[in-house]
This record gives sequence, structure tokens and C-alpha cells, in this order.
Amino acid sequence: MFMSMYGISGYTVMIPIWKAYWGINIDYAQWSLIGFMAAAGVSMTLSGYVMERWGIRKVLVVATAISAIFSCTGSLLTDWESLVVIRIVSGLCAGVITPLTISLIYHHIAEEKRASAMGWWSMAAMLGPAIGPVISGWLYVQFGWSSLFLFTGVLNICMLVCLSQLPRQSMSHSYVAFPLRQFVLAGTGSACVIIGLSQIHHWFGGGWGYGMVAVAGSAMLVRLVYRSAADKQPLLHWRLFKNRLWKFTMLWNGVVTLALYAGTYLMPLYLMDVQGWSAADSGWIMLFPSFVMVLLAPIVGRLYDVVGPQRLLFSGLLLMLIGSLLLASMNGDASLIVVISAMFIRSVGVSLVTTPGNHMSMVCLENEHVAQGSALSNWVKQLLSACSIAIYSAIVMLGHTSTGGHVVTVNRIQAAFWVSIVFVLLLIPIWWLLFKSRGQMSLSPLILNGGQRNTNNLKNAAEKERVI
Repeated sequence: MFMSMYGISGYTVMIPIWKAYWGINIDYAQWSLIGFMAAAGVSMTLSGYVMERWGIRKVLVVATAISAIFSCTGSLLTDWESLVVIRIVSGLCAGVITPLTISLIYHHIAEEKRASAMGWWSMAAMLGPAIGPVISGWLYVQFGWSSLFLFTGVLNICMLVCLSQLPRQSMSHSYVAFPLRQFVLAGTGSACVIIGLSQIHHWFGGGWGYGMVAVAGSAMLVRLVYRSAADKQPLLHWRLFKNRLWKFTMLWNGVVTLALYAGTYLMPLYLMDVQGWSAADSGWIMLFPSFVMVLLAPIVGRLYDVVGPQRLLFSGLLLMLIGSLLLASMNGDASLIVVISAMFIRSVGVSLVTTPGNHMSMVCLENEHVAQGSALSNWVKQLLSACSIAIYSAIVMLGHTSTGGHVVTVNRIQAAFWVSIVFVLLLIPIWWLLFKSRGQMSLSPLILNGGQRNTNNLKNAAEKERVI
């Protein structure tokens, strides 16, 4: 999971560097990120099927090995277009790996330890955004941009060593016919939506073709839902949405995703383009608040079984709101203490809203549906991540002040953070919807009040809510 998030956050901090090194504007530089996310969105649709067909261990080993080979190859390339291709291949691998890491928890960890395990998983997921900018900035300054790809390749090799410890019993064999038409619709639709939305700032300036691409992709996804509903062995199990609690947690996690990328995408631009910090210094500035978020993740996982997610989610919501308000009010002369403090508050809030939300979305499913639920959940998040970055980048694009388009104005950064605040505010009614009918949900004592205290007498009640 660290590898997937490092693939996004570690290279996000490089967007300003790509602009300067290759002599391109931010519009072209962000294709390294767009290509990764679009490819991951395509391959995530396959994770549930390939796990059932070949088993978790084999799929993880193959995907990681491919990622290692192409990452090491990327360190040898010398043109921008080839680097984007390498990033696309890395995204394809990451899209398969991410949902399967969640499936490992719910297939091999005892039920009473899963909330804590999910906290550790979240810690790994947050470790990428925490140390990715620091590592990327330091490697670039010391060894050049090619070292980023080489470092990613080394991490993949280390991951292969860890995967060798997985028991072979984790493999399963289900020879269900591959739903090719659904995959074409899901893959093509996902890529079109992500690419089209990433260029939203061009829609009304002669680039209406990107808007048509997004519309066509959306139509494909609608068609996918229709076909999946009628298929006994769908590629993505949309019937999971019949589970009311899962539906609410998906809504919560989706809006959190829209708000989350404001910090990941905007802060490197603010620190380097507005305040003039170097890539390495920007990474160190972002490290402390992000590292606190990492350390909190396993603690939040333990608190889930003590105080329940209701208090955790609301506390995190408030902290995210406060931190985002502070970031939106910063001007170009904000002191380093103010910047770090605002990021720290927001990072603590992010930790409190993500770990319980992720665990709730999985614990309300049967074990045999966790892989499909994880695939669908991560796929939706990937599309929403693209939407989020598209929104923030569109706002930032309006603020270029140099003829080369390389400088971002502080008022555009502020405007983008205000949009993220709107997403945070949307979490308030969702939180209320999630917990208002707790007495009507048979799973509510187990999931909403701390799982460890009520596990024994609620397994039978859980069956009434699990409609799949």
C-alpha cells in the first residue's frame, strides 16, 4: 500500500520540478500523475476477478515484479513521453495491488484484530504521502530525477521479498469466464473519465473535446452498471450497494477522498511556486505533520474498538475543517510555523476520518465479498481522486502569472482550499445519515459502537443486513 500512495504523493511534489527540468508547463507535467491514476483506475476493476482466478499471492507477486522491472527501466530513459508511459505501467500494477492488500487483512487476520490491522494498513497508506515528498525531493537534489524511478524499483524488490512469506494456501482457484465486455466498458470508461476531467480547465477554451471524452466515459460506466446488474458473475459487484451501511460508508469515504487531495496536490505547489522553497525543503516541511498522521493510524485502529467510529469520525471532521480553514487563509508571506501547524491539524483530522471509514466499509461485508468490495471501493475512490485533482488543478490553472505558465498565484491556491472546505462541510450531513438510524441497523452495535465489545452476540444479527 505504501508503494501505491508513494506513486501518487512522491511524484506530486515533482510536478513543479518536471516543469523546470523539461521546460514544460503544469498542464503537461501533471500527465505523469494523470497517467498513473487513469491506469490504476482501469486495473482496479480486475482485482476481484484475478484474486478469485489465481489467488492473492500469485497476483501480488506478478504485479510487483512487473512494476519493479518498469521502474528500473524508467531510470534509464531520457525523454518525457517515455517516462509518462512508465508511470502508466506503474499505475496498472498499483491498481491491482491496492485492493488485494486489504483482502489479505480480512482473509488472514482474526476478526477481533481486524480494526487494529486496518489501522496499520492505513499507517502504510499514509506513509507514502508523509515521506514521499521528502524522499523525492532529496533524491532529486542529490542524484537527479532518474533516481526516483530506481528507488521505486528497489522498493518493489523489497516488497517481493516480503510477499515470499505469504502462505501458498492464500491462493484460490475459480475458473469463472472473464467478463470481457464489462472490463472494456469499465477500463475504457474509467480512463476516459479521468483523462477528460484532468483537462477540465480546457473545456471552455477550445478544448471541448476533453469534455466529450469525459461524457463518453461516463456513458460507458452507466452502461457497465446496467450490464453488471444483470450478470450473475459481474466484474464489479454493484449489488453490494444494497447493503445500506456499506452504501453510507462509501458515500463518506468518497467525499473524504475529494477533500483529501487538496493537501497532497496543493501544498507542494504552494511551498515551491508561492514561497520559493526547494523540492527537498518542501518535503521536509510536509514531513512532520504527515508523519504524525502516520503514527496516529494504528492508534486510531485500536480506539475503534474502544470508543467506536462515531466520535472518531466527528472529531476528525472538525479537525479537517479547522486545518483547511487555516490553509485557505494563508497568504504568500505565511510563516513556517503557521504552515506546519495548519497542516498538522488537518493531518490529524485525516487520520481520524480515514481509518474508521475504511474499516467500516469492509467489516459490514461477508469475508467472501471483501475482495469484490475492496475492488469496487478503491475503483470509486480512484475516479473521485481524479475528479478531485481535476477540480483543484482547474482552479490553479487560472492563476498562471508568467508568460511560460510556470508560476501559480497564492489566491488560486486559497480558492482551491476553499473548495476543499465545501467537501469537508458535506461530511456533516453524511455523518448524521450514517449514525441517525443506528437503532434500525442490525450491524450498528458491532460496527458503530466498537466491534470488540459486541462481537459474540451480533454475528446472527449481521446476517440480516448482509443482503449479498
